[in-house]
Amino acid sequence: MSEDELRLLERLRRNDRDALAATYDAYSRLAFGLAYRIVGETGEAEDVVQEAFVSLWRQADRLDSSRGSLRSLLLTIVHRRAVDAVRRRSSRPAVLLESLEPLPSGAPDPLEVSSVAEQQRLVQRALTELPVDQRKAVELTYFGGLTIAEMAEQEGIPLGTAKSRLRLALDRMRTSLAGAI
Repeated sequence: MSEDELRLLERLRRNDRDALAATYDAYSRLAFGLAYRIVGETGEAEDVVQEAFVSLWRQADRLDSSRGSLRSLLLTIVHRRAVDAVRRRSSRPAVLLESLEPLPSGAPDPLEVSSVAEQQRLVQRALTELPVDQRKAVELTYFGGLTIAEMAEQEGIPLGTAKSRLRLALDRMRTSLAGAI
């Protein structure tokens, strides 16, 4: 654990609100990326991240650097909250279509929602057509919330290689999607 993270952890243990804000600034993108990959919905992923930070704040006095990094602890909380959200969602009873009210006028246009879903499907297909190393570069940076430098460090590759993999992946996806979207 870095010295900065140790200091941040200590400040959290002392209930320093600025430390919570600094933690959020440092890890919210990464936390959101993880939550989104698990729950698959933006609003629900945002809720999961908020719950995780609240949980971290509530148990701040019990944080212990010997049990792992602050980042690992936060991502563990996010993961558990996201899995719980998916379980709650799957345990909800199915709603019969006859019982649904007409969509209010402020609701999204079903055709637009369908179009977005189709675009997401096409992007997912283009992503699966990439070589493994390029797909992983896209997943870690765009869905995992890592910077290119963080991705390079995590993968144990030079920064230039990481940049090249990401650029090649995006070029291939752009070509693949050119006629589809």
